[in-house]
Amino acid sequence: MEIIALLDKILLPIHIFFAFGSLIIFWIPVFTKMGGDMHRKTGKAYVISMWVVVITSVWLSINNIIEGHYNFSIFLGFIALITANPLWYGIAILKHKKGLTKSYNRKQMAFNLLILVCGGALLVLGLTIGVENGGVLMIIFGILGLTTAGTVIKDLRKPPTASNWLITHLRGMVISGIATYTAFFAFGGRTLFEHILTGYWMIIPWVAPTFIGMYIIRRMRKKYEKKTIQG
Repeated sequence: MEIIALLDKILLPIHIFFAFGSLIIFWIPVFTKMGGDMHRKTGKAYVISMWVVVITSVWLSINNIIEGHYNFSIFLGFIALITANPLWYGIAILKHKKGLTKSYNRKQMAFNLLILVCGGALLVLGLTIGVENGGVLMIIFGILGLTTAGTVIKDLRKPPTASNWLITHLRGMVISGIATYTAFFAFGGRTLFEHILTGYWMIIPWVAPTFIGMYIIRRMRKKYEKKTIQG
């Protein structure tokens, strides 16, 4: 137990440091020229930072289970999962510009199935706990996890082969950023708004990153699809 406590003291500051770094670095590749030197370097720094965040999140989740904080650890673990998925495929797709392989499809299907199952379990847990006891985030993210059902069914019927790699890359990176900002507002950033937003109004900073991120994805998709057509 002493070793676990020591690891927790070491990894928690690392997790916080790289999480804050990711929040800042995220915007640089978003607004710099796609494929340019700045985009590549800052994008690589962002991905490395995010993997550190994901890995330390898994450890912190396990540590919370050991300490008996089951509900918190389950939610933290699910956030790590939905962050790891777009972070993985956002980079993996760069190696499949000419088409998707069976290996890539199998890994993506495994991710989606895991998110679907865990999302359902999280939703049930949130409903069991109740909104008044802090289950609102579990319900929201549980429903979010269940939205992968459509993708799973579609890919089971006909595995994708074509690679719209640019849009997939952009979507993966932005969604990973959404997950990071959501986790920040749900955990560490809660104290910033607790005196301003009370009651159900506290949901605003939790869901705001999703709406902002979806807007960014839509704008970037239109931008690069237009360039592709013109090119």
